[in-house]
Amino acid sequence: MYSCPSCGRSDIEKTDTCSCGADLTLLRHLDAVCDAWFNRALGCLAEGEEGRALEWLSACCAGRPSDAGAALALAKVWARLGHWREASSALSRAADIDPCIEGLEAVRQAIQEGLSPAAKPPKERAGAGSARGRAGEGRKKIPKKASKRRRKRGR
Repeated sequence: MYSCPSCGRSDIEKTDTCSCGADLTLLRHLDAVCDAWFNRALGCLAEGEEGRALEWLSACCAGRPSDAGAALALAKVWARLGHWREASSALSRAADIDPCIEGLEAVRQAIQEGLSPAAKPPKERAGAGSARGRAGEGRKKIPKKASKRRRKRGR
């Protein structure tokens, strides 16, 4: 996941000391912190707190930029919130890290459908079957509430 800050060696995942003698303990702890952030994001998603999940997943992606699973999860949350461009960007990062990650194509398809306005059916509005619900035809004006002065006078 990380490389040695002293010599740049990349195969240091399971050691506390690099062959060059550099202490790698903090890097190993950072890896555990990123796992905790990812798990916090999953907990927030389970509670319906997508915004908070975005924060935890963003932290996880910043702390461990080579985590394709975190980038894919970030793309899913952005898509869930309807932020298609951000979702597409996170998905591209996930694909760059691991082009074979499970679920990549399903998320890609969902994002493409979200980006294409023609692919989404229009949302129904209240009274869509009547003339009032179509393109503003015959819309009834809603009266404004009485001002405080009128209410005080009893009018």
